[in-house]
Amino acid sequence: SDFVSKASHELRTPLASIKAYIEMLLDGEASDEDSRQEFYSVIKSESDRLGRLIDNMLNLSRIEAGIVRPSYEEVDFANVAQSAVDIIQPQAAVKDISITFQRGPLACTAMADADMVKQVYLNLLSNAVKYTPEGGRVTLTIENDDATGSVLSTIADTGLGISPDDLDKVFDKFYRIDNYKRVAKGTGLGLPLVKQIVETVHHGDVRVTSTLGLGSKFIFTIPYEAEGV
Repeated sequence: SDFVSKASHELRTPLASIKAYIEMLLDGEASDEDSRQEFYSVIKSESDRLGRLIDNMLNLSRIEAGIVRPSYEEVDFANVAQSAVDIIQPQAAVKDISITFQRGPLACTAMADADMVKQVYLNLLSNAVKYTPEGGRVTLTIENDDATGSVLSTIADTGLGISPDDLDKVFDKFYRIDNYKRVAKGTGLGLPLVKQIVETVHHGDVRVTSTLGLGSKFIFTIPYEAEGV
């Protein structure tokens, strides 16, 4: 019931915005082409946000219900991560943020679902860029952790950081840090989805360390061997 209540609230916000701008268009309030294009841009942005919300909610629900069927294969994490970096690079370039990709000399492979692993990298890299001021740095590191029998990935940034009070809540559904809502838009479902993919689907571990004002470091591990495969 709590999930439904929060989901309903989050869905209403972009819907209300879309409706308002459509009504203004119908009322003729956008009298010139520049104004119309501005309205169209807002409607598209809110529609994209609504789509992301629905996709994340469905993916979370499927994983929690145990109906997701991962496609396990031997995944080269460096290749998957590089693909994610290439997608996020234009977003970083707009803010003059450098993304550094560091990998060990040995291949980092594990039995995993490549598409889901890519989703984890995309979410974490996108967040790092969104909450890092212009001219900052994001560093992605991948290495083998033989002690735990896992591929270990770290995404570190020089961003705003997370306070100790918020640190334990960032993986909760729909949780967003109040002060950061003005910095960037988000659904509050990206990190919960990351946690579900890493821990529920792959039986790995995800955690975060952060210092307010100095940046954050998200670390996740995925075992070399998938359980039950």
